Amino acid sequence: MTFSAGRFFLLFIILTAIFTTLTSCKDQNRKVVKIGYMNCNNEQETRHRFVPLTRYLSDKVGVEFVMVPVDTHDFEKRFNQGEFAFTHTNSLIYMILKERNNLKLLASEKRGNFGSKSGGAIISRKGSGIDRLDQIKGKNFAFGPMLAPTGYLAEYDLLLRSGIDPEKDFASYTIPSGSYKHEKLVYGVLFGQYDVSAATLLDLETMTKEGKIAADDFNILAQTPLVPYCTFAAASNADPALVDKLRKALLELKPTDTAEVDGERVKVLKAAWIDGYEELVDKDFDLLREMAKRVNMPPYQKF
Repeated sequence: MTFSAGRFFLLFIILTAIFTTLTSCKDQNRKVVKIGYMNCNNEQETRHRFVPLTRYLSDKVGVEFVMVPVDTHDFEKRFNQGEFAFTHTNSLIYMILKERNNLKLLASEKRGNFGSKSGGAIISRKGSGIDRLDQIKGKNFAFGPMLAPTGYLAEYDLLLRSGIDPEKDFASYTIPSGSYKHEKLVYGVLFGQYDVSAATLLDLETMTKEGKIAADDFNILAQTPLVPYCTFAAASNADPALVDKLRKALLELKPTDTAEVDGERVKVLKAAWIDGYEELVDKDFDLLREMAKRVNMPPYQKF
């Protein structure tokens, strides 16, 4: 018995349809688990970075992880409402949820020169005449978002420990509006909108590598201690077996690992702009906790 080209093509189409249906049914039978991802710059960028990672984790762990982008100021409320059981946030949001909800630490991102940690800096423009920290009183200052550990909290703490009260000692201080607030801090100093600003070391490193700024454009007036960067965590009532599988999948991620997104194989770590994951312990966040207490920030805020 022989097949004509037309019959062979028809058989191929039928088998493909059957395979697609079976695969779809298999995916539909997976348990659905939501991960809340904190928006950094905006939702579009967050999706672009982390859809491949979410797809990879689904395939690796065997559940259907669903990505939920969440604005920083809504994160705690939506977590408390039970909208998602797993979280991807900066270290300050993790610390708040750990204190109030006993969040479980899974794995922390490694990115840039400092790996799973980062720090903040106080910067001025080269040639501005502001070359030392003791020269910034009376100047116009800018901070990053209030819940940014190395764009607001760490620098505010550094200033207080240096005898500078942001509420009294600046001509003014502000937080940029809209998206890309961290980059706006750097550009604001570069183009004279602010005399001085906070800046995360990772942003300075990344923007320099991308050619957006030059290292000699700025004076680093002071630098904060290093604290943990972004991290995955889980609700205290999350399935322990699933928690272990997710942690293992994150820690084993390699630069060559890919996921299929819209019919294309995408390198997961490259898409997410990260170098990998490592396992920290909750004690690694104690320095950040001390900063929050001194600055009167959540979860230790006293009115």
